[in-house]
Parts: sequence; C-alpha cells; structure tokens
Amino acid sequence: MRILFVLSGNNREIGFVSGAAARDSAVSEPGPLPGAAVLPVKNPVHQAATLRKLGHDVDLYFIRGRGLAGYLSAVPGIRRKIMQGRYDIIHAHYSLTAFAVSLACTRKIIVSLTGSDLMGVTLMLPVTRFFSRFRWKKVIVKTPEMKTRLKCGDITVLPNGVDTEMFAPSDKSEARKRLGLRRDKIVLFVADPSRYEKNFPLAQEAVRRTGRDDTTLLPVFGVPHELMPDYYNAADVLLLTSLWEGSVNSVKEAMACNLPVVSTDVGDVRINTSGLDGYYVTGFDASAISTKVDEAIRKYKPVNARDRIFELKLDSASVAGRLIEIYNSVNS
Repeated sequence: MRILFVLSGNNREIGFVSGAAARDSAVSEPGPLPGAAVLPVKNPVHQAATLRKLGHDVDLYFIRGRGLAGYLSAVPGIRRKIMQGRYDIIHAHYSLTAFAVSLACTRKIIVSLTGSDLMGVTLMLPVTRFFSRFRWKKVIVKTPEMKTRLKCGDITVLPNGVDTEMFAPSDKSEARKRLGLRRDKIVLFVADPSRYEKNFPLAQEAVRRTGRDDTTLLPVFGVPHELMPDYYNAADVLLLTSLWEGSVNSVKEAMACNLPVVSTDVGDVRINTSGLDGYYVTGFDASAISTKVDEAIRKYKPVNARDRIFELKLDSASVAGRLIEIYNSVNS
C-alpha cells in the first residue's frame, strides 16, 4: 500500500537525523533542507516507520509555515506531491494540515487529530466539525473524550502506539551517567514549559511543596528522540500537570520503562494506569500533587507497567495493525 503522511514541519519538539536517515524516511519538503533533516520526534514519524516495517510504502510531506496563511500556502505543493505519488491513502495529521490537504485534493482523506486540536479552547472547532462531516472520509482521535467533543463524522478512537523496543527499562545509574545527571532525585517533566496547556507553574509549585532538598524538577523537550529512554530510566518519577491532553505519549513511554507517574486527570491517563502501583492521578491542587510526588519518591519500589502496554495493545505493532484495518476499510 502506498501511503502519504502530510504533517506539520513546525513542531518545536524536534529531533535530528542524518542525511542518510532522512533519505530512508522518504522526507519530502518544499525547498532544500540545510544540513540534517528535521523531524518531529514522536508520532506520526514513528508510526510511518512502523508501517514500513510491515511492508508498506510511506512518504512524509512536511508543511513549513505557521498560521492559517502558512498552511494555505502549502496547498499547491501538496497537490503536486499527491499527483506525482499515486497514493492509495492520504493521511493528514492535525487539523490545520488536514484543512490544507482538503483544499489540495478530492481524494479520500484520513485525518488524525490530537488533544490540542479538540480539547483546548479553540475557535477552529466548528470548522473542524464541518470538514469532519462533509470532507474527511475517516477521523482518528486519541480518546473517547475527544470523540464526544468532535461529535460528527466517521470517528475512530485509536491512541498513539509506543515503540517498546526503544522504550524499555534499563539501569538507572548507567542512564544518568550517559546523560551527565547528578544523583539527586529527579522529577521528569516531558514538555515545553512555555506551552500554556502544559501548566508548568503547577509542577514547579508542587515540587517546591515537597520540601525536599534532594529533588530536582527536570523539564525535557527538544532533545533527540533516541535520548528519551535514558531520561525516563534516569528519573524517579514523571510529573504531568497538563490542563488537557489526548493520548499522552510521555505517560505511555514512562510505563514502557516502568517509571512511576503522577498526573492530572487528563486524556487517557486514568484509563491506562488504573490499578497500577506507583501511578497516581490527581486534580489540579498543588498540595495533592506534591503529596503524590513525595510518595512516589519516598516509597519507591520497582513497578511493572510495561505489561499493561501490551495488554491494552498500545505497542506500535498493534496500533499499526489497527491503522491498516482503517486504511483497508476506506479503500474497500
């Protein structure tokens, strides 16, 4: 099956791959890339790689340009790419990207939406609903809550998968040595602190209230993706204080590495971690979060959340198999 992924090239959480790796990834962008290619570190690039392992031909087309005007300026390039590629599936990732693809072609379009597309306060929601009802063949969302929010169109709930080969438990001291981290207790915050919905000030206040002099709150973003397993394995707990989320990649990656998690009740965190020792879901009260962070550190014992990833079929191969079923249903 020939598949085209169309996605934003403006993601601030980026990793770098060599020119050879870029060629292997079939990266397509309007204009030359100086030096190394720039790829978003998480889905859908990893999703494309998993589909390739299953024998499918996947190209990536990145839109460079911000705001509605930037995406609309990409329409001619998208149209040329689609006409040249003879693709069986056009899969657009994120709402603005999907709007541009919808203007570029009349083909059957599959769209993946994220938490920020639907769960935030957005003026684009009515437009998204319009395209979902009248233009997009299938819409993939990450959680049942997102499906309820969108309300219309042919909607399927399919969370992002975890690369369980990359994200796996390893020795903490060795991970810290590779990263050059100290021996303090580490509370990991995997997000850009400047993003409003990530609610970093709440994380800061919660860690401050633990009163622990031996604890460091470590924000991590914009690092090469291949380093992330070391950060999970070097940490003592992952802290998520987001105001909203879809399917939370960082929590699932932490689970795959058996790292304890303290999280606000957003996205699919409660569903995925229910009943697991070392995994705490809280409200937005700094004192309550602080108590759980302290408990996760003070009462540390080995946790086993990795098996839950496979039980819920959230590993990459399982999610890719479900995605292929969606593609086949559109082409039938």
